[in-house]
Order: sequence, then C-alpha cells, then structure tokens
Amino acid sequence: MHRTQIYFDEDILAEIKKASRQENLSMSAYIRKVLKQELINTREKKLPVDFSNYSGLWQDYDINQKDIRSKAWK
Repeated sequence: MHRTQIYFDEDILAEIKKASRQENLSMSAYIRKVLKQELINTREKKLPVDFSNYSGLWQDYDINQKDIRSKAWK
C-alpha cells in the first residue's frame, strides 16, 4: 500500500468523517472503499456493448410500420 496526502475542503471532510463513522470504518478505509467503487463503475461504463447475440432476433417476423401503428392505437 502506498501512502499519500490529500487536501479536502472542510465541508467534504465533514461528510467523509460522518460517513466513515456510520460505516464503522476509518477515514482512510472509507475513502479507499468509495474510490475503488467509483473506479469500478467508471470502468464498467466504458465497456462496449456487444449486440452480436441479438443479430437477427426478429428476422422471422414480418414487421412493418403500418402493423405496429394499428396494434399500438387499439
């Protein structure tokens, strides 16, 4: 593990202290937990969506705009 220093505004520091107490974690453990989750969320958002399994899903259906509209307005 690497040690570093971070400067926080007073309002953010107060929120970190409160949240870490509520989760019964040290401030350092809480900050690591929150940053790790944010990094995971960011990484997951950047993954490309693979639609190859859905190719041709509706190929056996005769779908046209007229039929869709007639069924939608019933």
